[in-house]
Amino acid sequence: MKWFFLILLVLVGCGKQQSIEVEVSPETSAQEIIFQQTNSKEQLDKPYVILISIDGFRFDYAEKYGAKNLLAFDVKSERMIPSFPTKTFPNHYAIVTGLYPGHNGLVSNDFYDRAIMETYSPGNRKTVEDPQFYNGIPLWVLASQQNMVSASMFWVGSEAPIQGISPTYYFKYNGKIDHLDRINKVVQWLQLPEEKRPHIITLYFSITDDLGHKFGPDSDEIKQGVLEIDTVIGNLLSKVDQLNLPINSIVVSDHGMLKIDRENIIYPEKLFPSDMRFTASFPAMVYSDDSARIDSLYRALKKDTSKYLVYLKNNLPQHFHYDQNPERIGDLVLMPKPPYNFGRMGNVVSAGTSTHGYDPSTTPEMGAIFYAKGPAFRKLTIPPFENVNVYPLVANILDLNYQADSIDGNFEVLKPILK
Repeated sequence: MKWFFLILLVLVGCGKQQSIEVEVSPETSAQEIIFQQTNSKEQLDKPYVILISIDGFRFDYAEKYGAKNLLAFDVKSERMIPSFPTKTFPNHYAIVTGLYPGHNGLVSNDFYDRAIMETYSPGNRKTVEDPQFYNGIPLWVLASQQNMVSASMFWVGSEAPIQGISPTYYFKYNGKIDHLDRINKVVQWLQLPEEKRPHIITLYFSITDDLGHKFGPDSDEIKQGVLEIDTVIGNLLSKVDQLNLPINSIVVSDHGMLKIDRENIIYPEKLFPSDMRFTASFPAMVYSDDSARIDSLYRALKKDTSKYLVYLKNNLPQHFHYDQNPERIGDLVLMPKPPYNFGRMGNVVSAGTSTHGYDPSTTPEMGAIFYAKGPAFRKLTIPPFENVNVYPLVANILDLNYQADSIDGNFEVLKPILK
């Protein structure tokens, strides 16, 4: 049984904030983690930004399947270009730090760190909550440093106290919290007293990634998933519009999706010696202090590169941006060529029907989305741009100070979309 939460506000003429009734389950509310931070006087009149991610929502899904709410946004990008590798954790963190994965610390979904002798993995709660894996200053940390309240209904990095700071309100990831509870929690946050009300909110949905992996980007199932999440976005916007606040909504995704060749799966276990440390995500990385063995393995793998690309650590493409965090980059790096994919021995199902992770510069199907609407934005369609440019855009809307030379994003790229 669900409870109803209603925050009553005194209305003194038009132009004041309205109140609406929203429903949030007690189970969801019980999982919220709250820190006692308030907005400073200087932040009270700032606008609001809701940054929404729909995982795995390919750049062409909205047009292809008629996502009417997204298509009605003021700003639309032809395609947002993910960072390499086009995996979930590196790209979500790139969006909120303005740093490429090679610079923000999350060089892949799975990687080994020689310095601390730990393997980071999305499924490992210990590493997910460990701040030493995260570089940069995510938006909620930037906000907190300038006495602005923030909130996160799931986002990569939000569960770790980066620089000792967490979002003012946040949740540990729980995929069982349904879409309605998620959007109603956002509305509830926006109805808090202004000194406690978050000005930057991040919100995450996984539906199109889940369905895309299982059924593929051209399936009836992904069509239904696209239309379902589009309805959820429409529901959120309808409620937000009733609040009479200067709220700007930005919808992004982390990557696209590509149908794979399921008949010719690449098994890293067959390619790498079992006594060498390696990760088999995109990209697969081999770690070894024995340079002679690495060179020998490289020469062996170079004999047949019909299904993959192989690189030595000191010869990686510049656009991978793997020039920092050397302790996390493998001495040998292997990338499947599309449509080939990695799999695990004895587990064909793990390969799925479709995947992501490929080089976005050569695989357009990895393209992501960017939609924006609200009082800050003009109405226009823009050409493709890199996702690291979202960070300075949000910081400028909220009038938050940041060091432009410390990020990879550039405010000038998206400045034309602002009024």
